[in-house]
Amino acid sequence: MNNPTCAIESLSKYIPSTEQPWNEQRIKHLYRRLSYGVAFSDMETAKNKTPEQLVEELIDGAMTTPFPDKPDWVTWDYKNFEEQAANEEEREELVNQAIYGWLKTWIKDMMKNDVRGKLTLFWHNHFVTQLETYYFPRYLYDYHQLLQAMAFGNFKDFVNEMGKNTAMLLFLNGVESTKYEPNENYARELYELFTLGRDNGYTQQDIEETAKALTGWNHIPYWGQPIEFVADYADKEEKTIFGQTGNWGYEEVTDILFTQRKDHIAQFICQKIYTAFVNPQPNEVIVNQLAETFKANDWEIAPVLKQLFKSEHFFDATNIGVQVKSPYELFLNFYKEVDFDLVDDEMLEGLNYFTGMLGQELATPIDVAGWRGNRTWIDTARITGRWRTLGWTVYGVMDKQPEKLTNLAIALTGSANTNDPALVTQKVMNYFLPNELHTPEIYERATEVFKVDIPSNYFDDGSWNLNWDTIPWQMTSLLQYLIKIPEFQLL
Repeated sequence: MNNPTCAIESLSKYIPSTEQPWNEQRIKHLYRRLSYGVAFSDMETAKNKTPEQLVEELIDGAMTTPFPDKPDWVTWDYKNFEEQAANEEEREELVNQAIYGWLKTWIKDMMKNDVRGKLTLFWHNHFVTQLETYYFPRYLYDYHQLLQAMAFGNFKDFVNEMGKNTAMLLFLNGVESTKYEPNENYARELYELFTLGRDNGYTQQDIEETAKALTGWNHIPYWGQPIEFVADYADKEEKTIFGQTGNWGYEEVTDILFTQRKDHIAQFICQKIYTAFVNPQPNEVIVNQLAETFKANDWEIAPVLKQLFKSEHFFDATNIGVQVKSPYELFLNFYKEVDFDLVDDEMLEGLNYFTGMLGQELATPIDVAGWRGNRTWIDTARITGRWRTLGWTVYGVMDKQPEKLTNLAIALTGSANTNDPALVTQKVMNYFLPNELHTPEIYERATEVFKVDIPSNYFDDGSWNLNWDTIPWQMTSLLQYLIKIPEFQLL
């Protein structure tokens, strides 16, 4: 498929024009795809920068932002937890508290540093592990830290380090793989899911030989400590991988892979980036150009992202509003765009519960291939679940920070003295939707919803305005209506 969207097939830098203006719609498009939305208060600042400047700042800022503070237990093994507990039950509770405490930290960091958070979650869904297979705090922390540290870095190094990560070694059975009995799980997924794509440039023999080369990562000194390499368990015989024969070990496998299959890797990864951040239908011309950039920059990820997000192809109108929000995008975009401070532990736990209920539980992708994304997020059960859970979230905002709703209405219309409910309704709806609606009846119905039960004479004589203390409830009523509009599910 060449160009299913009829978008501009060019990675030339987007230069605003009369036909393609640098406006709120495109600013929101950039923030919603590269991060988790933008607060209205930041919109004016973004307008005053060129698209190129803004993309550079967002990505460079994400690359240099400090990581979350290390927890006290970052080097603890199971014995350390035993020493802190009076009995086995208390020990297990301490382990659980550490794990779920770090998952909250992960969510907070996704909100605070949302560009890095978006890329971290993307790579989490690429280099999949599942928490239940390595259930220990340090393993979760080390895996998450690797995702964060390498999210914009060198993909070849990323692949190399991920294969030695304890969470991955446990998830794909590398810890069980010895020269006596090589396990093929990681070798297979290394090619099929992590670098080349299904049935693309490798054979069963390549998998078998690679499995032998990856043996030796077998020793856990004590549960909770990183897995160590044991030379005596590593296969030291000759192996032939992608036509190259030698006594290959782990490091050589990575070198051979990225030398012998560089075109396959570049295409596969760039297509995955494209379908995740631009359009679920890949554009081969654009993917090919990104692949060349990837190879030319010796597998550095950041140059590919910068080229893509600065491009006229990315900002083309046909790529706006064509992806279904993931559960995390659904909630985090909403929080960011109403400028809600999600600092309450109860609401953090609720967010984690809601996203899990909708099919995206952090640290628990559905299988080794990860969440499929886009339309798979929507079915008859989940769409009602999305309405219901986000509806509860809207009420939560009104309950805890009602002033945020009033402030947003004022900011969108430009004045607290605004007394036109149709204008407020239109501004609010267009703010949350990727594209303006072309059905006046929907706006008219929404305006009636926004008026709730306030007597019509107050609107008729112009005495109602955004200074009224009814505004948080009116905004809540409108948002409850808005989240059920199909276009709200898109970004």
